[in-house]
Amino acid sequence: MTRHLHVAIGPVQGFVSQSRRTRDLWGSSYMLSFLAAHAMKGTTQFGSIVRPRVAEDPMLRWVTGGQTGDPPRLGSLPNQFTVELEDDVDPSTAAAAAESAFRSAWVRICLAVWEHHVAGAAALGGETEKIWERQTTGFWELAWVVGAPAERGLLAARKQWRTHWLPEEGGDKCTVMPDLQEVSGHVRARASRAQDAFWDAVRKRAGDLDVREKERLCAIALVKRLAPRRPDVAHKAFGWPIDVSHWPSTVDVAAAGWCRRVIEETPAPAEAFANAVSSASDEARTGGVSVLIGDDAARAPAFSRLDANWFHRAFLASPALTRIAEEGTRSSLVRARAAIRPHGPPIYFALLLADGDSLGEVLAKHDSAKVSNALATFTRAVPGIVSRRHGVTIYAGGDDVLAMLPLEEALSCAEELEAEYRRSFDDAVATLSLGIVLAHARDPLNRILAEAHRLLDDVAKTRNGRDSLGVSLYRRGSVAAEWVSTWRRPATNLAQNHAARCMNAFVRELAIEGAALSRSLLHDLAGIFGQLSPAPLTPGALVSLDDGIDVRSLVRAEIAHRSAHRDEAFAEAELERLTAIVSGVLACARRDEPPESAARHVSLDGLTIASLLASGGVEDEHLP
Repeated sequence: MTRHLHVAIGPVQGFVSQSRRTRDLWGSSYMLSFLAAHAMKGTTQFGSIVRPRVAEDPMLRWVTGGQTGDPPRLGSLPNQFTVELEDDVDPSTAAAAAESAFRSAWVRICLAVWEHHVAGAAALGGETEKIWERQTTGFWELAWVVGAPAERGLLAARKQWRTHWLPEEGGDKCTVMPDLQEVSGHVRARASRAQDAFWDAVRKRAGDLDVREKERLCAIALVKRLAPRRPDVAHKAFGWPIDVSHWPSTVDVAAAGWCRRVIEETPAPAEAFANAVSSASDEARTGGVSVLIGDDAARAPAFSRLDANWFHRAFLASPALTRIAEEGTRSSLVRARAAIRPHGPPIYFALLLADGDSLGEVLAKHDSAKVSNALATFTRAVPGIVSRRHGVTIYAGGDDVLAMLPLEEALSCAEELEAEYRRSFDDAVATLSLGIVLAHARDPLNRILAEAHRLLDDVAKTRNGRDSLGVSLYRRGSVAAEWVSTWRRPATNLAQNHAARCMNAFVRELAIEGAALSRSLLHDLAGIFGQLSPAPLTPGALVSLDDGIDVRSLVRAEIAHRSAHRDEAFAEAELERLTAIVSGVLACARRDEPPESAARHVSLDGLTIASLLASGGVEDEHLP
């Protein structure tokens, strides 16, 4: 009798989401994929992997010895997989082999970090080695079940049965993963100098940029941060070198489009500024932006090789944030930066999270090999789509995508990903839900990621019924606006029948200087529809309109009123076009809801989000 072994690796959320930097986020996804590849490799002598489709996966190919071409740059394997066992195989033996291979790989990674970065400082700690051993050996759990191919939901049920608990952790807690103790073992209230001495010693080995002052980390956070940092350490940890010296930050991502335009339009002043900054400070260059705009970091223009923080005048002007050899040159650098462009780059970026809808139902209706092939096709296409939009893919595996993008590219990238997902499944009915968080680049990354999961899972999938795009504005620790729609919308106008195109059309009109669709129009429309709500509106709330109130008529009247004050009134066709664009953003579109019902609900948050996108996400830096 054919039997399937289902294996799940955890905890995933705690490992991935508790990341302070973009490289931590990428590193945790990459490492989890690497470990999953070893667990899969451990089962290959007992059967064949039937889900996900891994025959061409670059991570698994490198782990199993087919190390040709460039090493994998992205995590591409999920934390769950299914093996079709041979008839005479004991499932517990196959599961034990998966766990053994997984833990051997994990030990190798931890040992590489310990030997290069922590062992030399351990004598200054209080039971540092004991803490390290406890945390690294007790963190992971591999859960497994076995059943007939037709039995579904077994693994989900097994995961509800909690049998793995992390050890009790005392002492001072990690500043990134606060459930775990930081590894010095000292309690700051009693031994602050000893604690500082330990972390100073670690910092000398790892570097000031990798373990910042006041960062005190647990073993798991140190492994995530430092395993891929140096090629020699990465080679010992993974078996191949990884270069993340030019990994983009959120500030780099936000500035990518602006940086590209500066290099194209004013190359000489930009290059002069970059050379002046590089002469003034040894912290100036990282290459993060050059990677995003498609330049080889070694041969890219000096301007794109700057850490994007230097593009912001407020950052450049602050002695607390930037170290410059000669303080007297700071004011001249600020003036040189202002001479390139009066306004700096955007400080907002987009975090994109996508997930296929009801994949279990899709598998139940269609051949599993076909579904696996479709997912593999989609996975291969994702990095190219994101790269063309000057973004960075953090993870792409199966139906899951995590990426960062410049603000102006996020909606177009979302549209391409959704179209590619449908195309990959050909005639099979499969839909993708996607969440985009527009966030300030200096807000905590772990909170932005948590908001992305909430937006995707609770809003786009649950509240809106799947097959949806959700966009939220996350500002200063809270959600300021939330807009959600099904991808296809109940309208005939081209600008309205696709959610991303609908919002993009509105943004383009707002960005035209002197256009009728101005921010004052948005303010007035928000006031008109807000008065129709019986209660104060919170982010994501809808204005429910009484029968007889027509959204299009109200919008058309407001635009026509403004047109009357212009030198030339709009032609009827133009008035109708603008009315359709604005009405499309205001109107809601829920799955399985008839158009006449959707027309009675209005979302004002789309106006706020469109306004931010049209502004380019640039903030006033309050400098003369």
